[in-house]
Amino acid sequence: MLLPGKPTIRDIAKLAGVSHSTVSRALNGSTLISLSTREKIRNIADQMGFEFNEGARRLKNRKTGIIGIIYFSVLNDFRSSLYTNELFRDLRHNLESVGLDALLVEAYSGQSGQSNIVRLIRQNKVDGFIIIHPEIRSEDYQLILAQKLPVVHVHIVPELAPRDSMDCFFTDNFQGGLLAGQHLVDSGCKKIQVVRINEKKSEEFRLRTAGFLDAVEKAGLFVDENHDLTCRCSYEGGYQVADANLKYLETLDGIFVPADIMAFGFLNALREEGLRVPQELKVIGYDDSPVSRMTLPPLTTIHQPRETLTEKACHRINSLLFGDAPAIPVVEYLKPTLVIRESA
Repeated sequence: MLLPGKPTIRDIAKLAGVSHSTVSRALNGSTLISLSTREKIRNIADQMGFEFNEGARRLKNRKTGIIGIIYFSVLNDFRSSLYTNELFRDLRHNLESVGLDALLVEAYSGQSGQSNIVRLIRQNKVDGFIIIHPEIRSEDYQLILAQKLPVVHVHIVPELAPRDSMDCFFTDNFQGGLLAGQHLVDSGCKKIQVVRINEKKSEEFRLRTAGFLDAVEKAGLFVDENHDLTCRCSYEGGYQVADANLKYLETLDGIFVPADIMAFGFLNALREEGLRVPQELKVIGYDDSPVSRMTLPPLTTIHQPRETLTEKACHRINSLLFGDAPAIPVVEYLKPTLVIRESA
């Protein structure tokens, strides 16, 4: 489909059967254009060898083309979450797809405690923020608003800011926990337990546990509150809680481990001790990390809609940045799904 000479937006518009303004909006990632139309236009542009002049767009709008991805320092620990590593990757790729670049930065300096958000704003290094952090300081929000910079929250629910005044894309963690509980009940489990995360400020884990308990109670079963299985959200945490409570686990037939990284350690400890999964104990995780397909046995888990979360967040901030997005904040809780493998 290559045309003689350098292809233009009007050439793409003619082939796509749309206006040149629609092509421009689609190539800018505008959510005012349907996803199917955006994909059609991008495919035509790729086939024609069209190169979008990103530099001209940024100069016209006085933008850097860089979005600061502000994250919680605990996410630096690979052991804490395989999911967030994939989340960072998808955010980078989705920003690139709309012509933007990502700058990953901890919210606050580990040495001085000073705000990197303030530093980035004062140095004019970014055009806006995607935030993965529960506790951004109020003064940082005030500065972001004063500078009229777009901000989108993703994955981690902000606890210190009003959610109805900002754009947010989250997983419905209560629904995810509910799916986990329902699956164990439907699999015939009668003696069920949940491993709890000892992070009191983590709403995502509180909601997963609450949804799980709701499903169990609705089935007329109960969780033994007198036997507390609590650990850190890490491989070591999952391994240690299983290893230290083996005799108790032998009395159960189903258990929910609300993060895959913990479930991997949990499964390995059970296998070393000879407790068979799923014959003697059914185990279900949460996240659907790629490694969950390779555990022994492969892990039944809850899939977080990471791909949709990141795509929505990146297209939304792009639309906010270039002024074609509705002013009303978007708050979406996307539904997770159950992935059945061999562990439950």
